Amino acid sequence: MRRASRTVPRFVPFLCAAVLWAGFLPAAYCSNRAGYVGRRLVEALDDLRARGLALIYSSDLVRPDMVVTVEPTAGPPRRLLDQLIAPFGLQARDGPGGTVLIVRSAASAPQDGHIAAGHARSPAFREEIRVRSRIEEALAGQPESRETLGPEQIWETPQIGDDPSRILARLPGVAAGDRSATFNIRGGEADETLFILDGLAIDDPLHLRSLVGFSSIINSNALDGIELLSGGFPAVYGGRLSGVVDLSTRRPAGAPSSSFEASSVNSSYLSLGPLANRDGGWLVSMRAWRPDAIVDMVDPGGEGLNPTYYDLLGKVETSVGNGTILSGHVLAARDAVNAEAAPDHGRVNATGDSHYVWLNLKTPWTGRLLSTTVLALGGITRRRHGGFQDQAGGEAQISDWRSFATDTLSQDWLFEGSERVSLQWGFAAKRVEAEYDYASHSTTIDPIFTGGLPVVTDRGLRLRPSGTELGAYMSGRVRPFRRLAVELGARWDRQTLTAESEVSPRINLVYSIGSRSALRLGWGHYYQPQGPQDIQIEDGVRDVYPAEHAEIQSLNFDHAFGGGLSLGLGAYSKRMTRLRPRYENLFNPMVIFPEIEPDRVRVDPARAGASGVELTLARDRGRAWTWWAGYALARSADVIDGESVPRGRDQTHTLNFVANYRRSDRWEFTLAGQYHTGWPTTDVQAEAVQNADGSVTIRPILGPRNEERLPAYHRLDLEVRRRFALSRGTLGLFLQITNLYAHHNVCCVKDFHYLPESDGSVRVEPDQGYWLRQLPVFGLTWEFGR
Repeated sequence: MRRASRTVPRFVPFLCAAVLWAGFLPAAYCSNRAGYVGRRLVEALDDLRARGLALIYSSDLVRPDMVVTVEPTAGPPRRLLDQLIAPFGLQARDGPGGTVLIVRSAASAPQDGHIAAGHARSPAFREEIRVRSRIEEALAGQPESRETLGPEQIWETPQIGDDPSRILARLPGVAAGDRSATFNIRGGEADETLFILDGLAIDDPLHLRSLVGFSSIINSNALDGIELLSGGFPAVYGGRLSGVVDLSTRRPAGAPSSSFEASSVNSSYLSLGPLANRDGGWLVSMRAWRPDAIVDMVDPGGEGLNPTYYDLLGKVETSVGNGTILSGHVLAARDAVNAEAAPDHGRVNATGDSHYVWLNLKTPWTGRLLSTTVLALGGITRRRHGGFQDQAGGEAQISDWRSFATDTLSQDWLFEGSERVSLQWGFAAKRVEAEYDYASHSTTIDPIFTGGLPVVTDRGLRLRPSGTELGAYMSGRVRPFRRLAVELGARWDRQTLTAESEVSPRINLVYSIGSRSALRLGWGHYYQPQGPQDIQIEDGVRDVYPAEHAEIQSLNFDHAFGGGLSLGLGAYSKRMTRLRPRYENLFNPMVIFPEIEPDRVRVDPARAGASGVELTLARDRGRAWTWWAGYALARSADVIDGESVPRGRDQTHTLNFVANYRRSDRWEFTLAGQYHTGWPTTDVQAEAVQNADGSVTIRPILGPRNEERLPAYHRLDLEVRRRFALSRGTLGLFLQITNLYAHHNVCCVKDFHYLPESDGSVRVEPDQGYWLRQLPVFGLTWEFGR
């Protein structure tokens, strides 16, 4: 009997969101509480701290003798800040953990080329927002390389259903298929990426992960920014080998605003605004997917697919005095699929529920010391049930139920000693309790793997693993001179489930070459432990393995040309050891129950490696035309029994581009393209064997794993938007066409046909499966205020 779940009941996240919605809905615009002229700038900044801004600055910049001489116009605290500090040659930029750093403006920078550049994010709909380039980040002393996307870039990039994962899939170093939102970074596996939303690690960011994982559970329109760290990430991040995706939601500012979107794929509602009668704001996002449109994208091999997807994101934040900001967050998703796969007389019923509820407390203890505390509860429940019967006599029945509950406490500290020295440290504790109840029965008849004879497999597993993951880190950043910034850090992690500990040293540095170029170097050790929620019981696995290990070296060069043109060049090398066995399907991973397919194999590498070179070019002059393009040359391989074997998503060549054109404020056109080398596959040959009675039997011959390649993948996507000004708000119409020229991109091989030739040989014809066919999506968006 399954025990009662210890996690928050399913309705609690939705109830919390309803309370936030009812209690904090509309509010009046923020106003200037008191006059500032004649007051010291330090006192004015203290007032803004009390209104919710987590300000950090040096007393060398904000001196006691600075007096405000110009009264700012009314507005939210961040706008007041910009007006107050501008006359003194200062500007604000976003810092780590939601902080706001006050630095010298570019106009007042020293002549040696140092620029402390920044931007003030504003979440108003479609407002022009400038995101700092990697050159500016380097000149401001940020050693690690980050790919940063602001609201404009998120909006401009074509994506199905407002999905941030599909935006990331276009970046260099990322490998992804278009029928799933999963992706791999720089030769790693799909589970090697850490997803963070507003300070909390999200364990499962996908809808129906157990059934393709079509979409992220986060609405990209609710995001203020996306940061991708694909190598050399600092010690604050732990638990993953390949990359970090750090998502931040919009910070409400200004008058309340809302948008409603309805398309042939999904519908969504987004609303945000300030709190009534106090500093702070709220945000609510809701999406519902349309099942009929997804049939062609996640086709399990038959008719009758009836999926339903829902997700909800809510946030409310407020100042609780002395600059401390308290925010409450809710993220929840619910999925269900019922399908009848007619060709195989099969059926599947799959459901999934996930919820995360967390509090985030940011406290500026002084002008230089800030702490961020996160307390969270989470829960995930997944169920699969069904089976099939094929024409060859094979059949299967599966029942899979699993549930995970998590409790998380983390705290991060940041001390800005001066513009040249800063120190960051923190800890995290996460308790995970899991429960598995799995049973399967299958009879497999396959000419390649069973010789045409029936093979019966029965599995029945019930597990209740639990464990606590502990982590602590410390890193220091120093600028010995203005052109060089170095960050040295290390983290310690321990897992009670395996009773092991790891220490991960890391180094990042950036050297600014004049005011237009920057060179970054990164090196570090990274560990990824196996948690109670990561056991592959569907493949008969009970064991928990030690933490996987990777040593990563990275080199990045960035240069800003004139006219808004920028260049990025990166190289990396990743050596992976202590890898745990994994299970893959040789020919077709896009199936309902991959664990009972005959081509399921165990992959147990002694070690693995990945290396590559990435090139990006971008042009953004703030005018009608903007574009960027990226190319990657890469290789990733496992070492098995002394032989090098390409990994499943090894892409030798990858090319992506996005071009955007705006004609006034009414028309917008975006064209995006993707190309990459076909993924590895396994060759199958056959021979005719004469039996003793004179009859002939065809015997398939399986080639070396992943020695061949599928055809190259390529497609173009087009998006057209038209806006109309209304008496209340703006109406937008849009048309998106994925795979514009309807190219048949091969994803997999579903079966093989063996055709005897007149010369006695046997020709093998694969029955190929395909990625996303041409998909037109049309809809409308209504944006309005209150």
